[in-house]
Amino acid sequence: MIGCKKKQETILPEIRGVSFDLLLKTVDKYSDGQSITTYTYNNSKQLIQENSERVFYDGTKWKVTNNWYRNSAGQPDSMTSEYTYGTNPTGLQKQYYYYDAAGSLLYSIFFRNINNPNSSIDSCVYIYSGSRVIKRLDYTSAASTILNNTLTHEIYYDYDALNNISAIAFVNYDFSAGAPAVKDTVTLSYFYDEKKNPFYQNEASYAYFVNLAFENYASQNNIVQIMYSGNSTSNYKDVFSFQYNAANKPDRLLASSYGVGAADPFVWTTDYYYN
Repeated sequence: MIGCKKKQETILPEIRGVSFDLLLKTVDKYSDGQSITTYTYNNSKQLIQENSERVFYDGTKWKVTNNWYRNSAGQPDSMTSEYTYGTNPTGLQKQYYYYDAAGSLLYSIFFRNINNPNSSIDSCVYIYSGSRVIKRLDYTSAASTILNNTLTHEIYYDYDALNNISAIAFVNYDFSAGAPAVKDTVTLSYFYDEKKNPFYQNEASYAYFVNLAFENYASQNNIVQIMYSGNSTSNYKDVFSFQYNAANKPDRLLASSYGVGAADPFVWTTDYYYN
């Protein structure tokens, strides 16, 4: 009997990028499914579109497409967000941004759902100290509610020496029991690594709207921990552990979110793909 040796297949490692200039895709994996987000840029390397689809293991899908439009100075002057959550009707959000002569963002107007006449219209006013936003005021107007151009949030910002946001204090005006509102404050404290955030706006000449509560801002470094304090917060802390690629940009993230009183954290991973 002549023995046959099976050819060993070579499995190449997954390519995450060559030049690592721009972030093209992120893949988030959760215990109940995964989310894939892709990013598209214009010729000036400015973000113009973000497509995200989250697929749950039970077959439910959430889809969101964000488009940014820019003025002659390259600043975002409007954004549309089209979304579908499961079998819910497609919604369309629109936001408009207004700047002063020096290019600082003064205020924005946010239409929560153009397709629903009862949806609220929000406006945000930004207050500066030098070039830094130190305070934001949120106003809401909604049909069939007690709200009518009413102040609903005050947000205060602190910074570290590298211009990263070190803390945000959210003051929420709770109208659930009617007027006058009951004030509630939750403070988030941020801690960073020493690596560059792949969304950092000055590196590739574009601006990405990170979830730090105001537009046209991106932290210089990557957040490794968020601590929560306040009576109404449902979280105790979030912890982020990064693996970095040859360009010192995040390659993979392990995130753990600890709820108040929860025995185990909610855990997910993010993989980063570049050009």
